[in-house]
Amino acid sequence: MLQLRLNQYFGRIGIDHVPSKLEISCPMAVMEIRQELGQMEMERVPPAVKIDLKEALGDLGMKKPDQLAQKVTMDAWQTYHRGIDRVVAEGDRLSRIELGGRPLMDILRENFNQQKELNMTAAPKARPTIEMVGGDFSYRYNLGGVSIDVEPQPPEIRYYPGKVEVYLLQKPRLEIEVIGVNVDRWT
Repeated sequence: MLQLRLNQYFGRIGIDHVPSKLEISCPMAVMEIRQELGQMEMERVPPAVKIDLKEALGDLGMKKPDQLAQKVTMDAWQTYHRGIDRVVAEGDRLSRIELGGRPLMDILRENFNQQKELNMTAAPKARPTIEMVGGDFSYRYNLGGVSIDVEPQPPEIRYYPGKVEVYLLQKPRLEIEVIGVNVDRWT
């Protein structure tokens, strides 16, 4: 009996694969920044204290010429008016001399026996005048600024393509083998 033996061998393929590669590098953008600083300007005028001592010094007898002239003029007028009043009163008394009495002696005694009055007081009586004058504070702020210039840089892209190689590692084959005796008779 004859037998056929079939041996089949599958083909084998080999695959070499080199992966693709993508490199992207992005350089920094060129940036220029300019800044103008803000400024503050301040002005200060200090206040002044004005002290008026005219009246206080006048009470102590240290008057200024204009004050002294005014006071002396006022005192002179008062003395003048009192003197006139006294002379008129003495004249009236002397005009009545015939009525009797001794008006002349009384007038002389009054004029020579005038007693001066002595008073003690605290000086000065008037307070100094104190007032604040001026004083000012002002400020101005000048706003600064910023300007930014940006120059973007394009990215650098490098692409390395991949590769796939397919090759035949083993060829497919079919083996057919006859087992047994082969007799061919033709009659």
